Amino acid sequence: MFDLSNRVAVVTGGGTGIGKQFATALAGQGAKVAILSRRQEVLDEAAKEIAEKTGSEVFPISTDVTDPESIKDTHQAILDKFGKVDILVNNAGGGNNAPLAEITDEAWHKTFNLDVDGMMYMTREFGAKMVENGYGRVINIASILGFGGLPELPIIDYAAAKGAVVNFTRAAATEWATTGVTVNAIAPGFFASEANNPEAMEAMNDFIELRTPMKRPGKPGELASAVVFLAADESTYVTGQIVGVDGGWTAI
Repeated sequence: MFDLSNRVAVVTGGGTGIGKQFATALAGQGAKVAILSRRQEVLDEAAKEIAEKTGSEVFPISTDVTDPESIKDTHQAILDKFGKVDILVNNAGGGNNAPLAEITDEAWHKTFNLDVDGMMYMTREFGAKMVENGYGRVINIASILGFGGLPELPIIDYAAAKGAVVNFTRAAATEWATTGVTVNAIAPGFFASEANNPEAMEAMNDFIELRTPMKRPGKPGELASAVVFLAADESTYVTGQIVGVDGGWTAI
C-alpha cells in the first residue's frame, strides 16, 4: 500500500522543517525526490541525509519559487534528471507576526508572493505537464488559519494567504478533474518545526491544549503520512479536498 517506487516527487521548501519530513516520507515509500529551496548548501545536506535514510535518489536544486523563470529552469533540470514529475508538494511558505493595523505593504506582498504566487507558478509549470501526461498529484500546504483568524494570533497576511491556498486548490481541482491530475491541500494545526520559535511555541502550549480536542500539538510524522496518502494511487478519487491534520481543531 502507498507504493511510490515508480514516481517522481518535487517538494518546495524541502530542505528543512516539515518540507524535509515530506520529502523523507515520500522517498521512504520509494519515490525519487527533488527538493527545492533557495539555499543550495542546506539542500545538499538534506539530500544526503534523506538518501542515506531511505535509499532513494534525492536531487537538491536551488530554486526561487517566486520567479517563474527559475521555476522553468528547475523543471527542465528535473526532467533531464528523472524524465517526469508525478507529485508536486507546494510547501514553501511563511508569514509575518503583525496585526492588520501594523502590517506594512512590503510584508503583505512578500507573504502573498511566496505563499500564493509561488504556489500558482509551481502548479502552472509542473501541472501543465502532468495534464499532458494524464497523471499527477498536486498537494498544497494550507493551514487551519486558512479557514479563519485567531484573535490570539494576529497574523493577517498569513491567514489571508492560506485562505487563498484553500480556494486555489478547490478551483484547480475542478478545472483538472477529468485529466488524471488531482489537487488537494493539507491544513495543518499547530506543529513544532524548525520554522517556529521554540519560545513562542512554549507560550502557545496552554492555548493549544485548551483549543485542540486532542489537547496537544502535532508530532513528527503525523503530517507527512497525509502527504503520502494524497500522493499515492490509493487517493485517485480524492480531489479538491482540504485535509485537516489538526487534532480536531476544525471540528469545533
